[in-house]
Amino acid sequence: MSTNPHAEALRFEDVTLRFPGARRAAIEDVSLQVGRGKFVAVIGPSGCGKSTILNLAAGLLAPTEGEVHFAGERVTGVNSAAAYVTQQANLLPWLSVRSNIGLALKFRKVPKEEREARVDHWVRLVGLTGFEDHYPRELSGGMQKRVSIARALIYDPSIVLMDEPFGPLDAITRLKLQQDLLNLWEEQNGTLVFVTHDLNEAIYLADEVIVMSSGPGTVRRVLDVPFARPRTIGSLVESPEFAELYNDLWGLFTSELQTTDATA
Repeated sequence: MSTNPHAEALRFEDVTLRFPGARRAAIEDVSLQVGRGKFVAVIGPSGCGKSTILNLAAGLLAPTEGEVHFAGERVTGVNSAAAYVTQQANLLPWLSVRSNIGLALKFRKVPKEEREARVDHWVRLVGLTGFEDHYPRELSGGMQKRVSIARALIYDPSIVLMDEPFGPLDAITRLKLQQDLLNLWEEQNGTLVFVTHDLNEAIYLADEVIVMSSGPGTVRRVLDVPFARPRTIGSLVESPEFAELYNDLWGLFTSELQTTDATA
């Protein structure tokens, strides 16, 4: 990871977060850097503070100790430069696909003609042509997720935060959306932090994988993903490098679980 502050998008410096009344910290002494334009996956066991890291990056939580920096500035409130995609699509049910996707542009007072052109472009990109005027209740889970991703990416945010966005979906839909996200990412110049508990997903998508320990979460290791872009998931799975990296991650997880069991 880069140590040049001008190449950083996001930096945590010795960050600890304790929720009031909790017996232990959610995360403890976390230091990490995310380079500009990088796709970084954060993985770890349940309860290790993966979502907490996103909420700190978004400015929705403040550290108990340490500092969070974005684009060289300390995060002291809501990070308006960040787009956040959660497990649930969180679409507005009274708005059509077109209106949901264009919401951020409307808030930013983008002229109507430009807004409509950009929405049309993203409708095509995420494969929803013909569904522009449908409402969320008329869409499948995978289609709703495509709308939420388009809504997050359409205004070229500096950083996108994704919290297990494909978790609730079936395996086939999930694979399709993983490939869709890889393809969409080729069009973006921003930074993406993607939380997942799925080792395959982390390797498919990311440039780097941050491995968290069990709670209170700390950064256990950072692994580089050696695959060039553009990527095709099918060809990745067949490569010996994929198997090697998967085994490295799996080894970290199994040793973590054994350590947790021993101290429980």
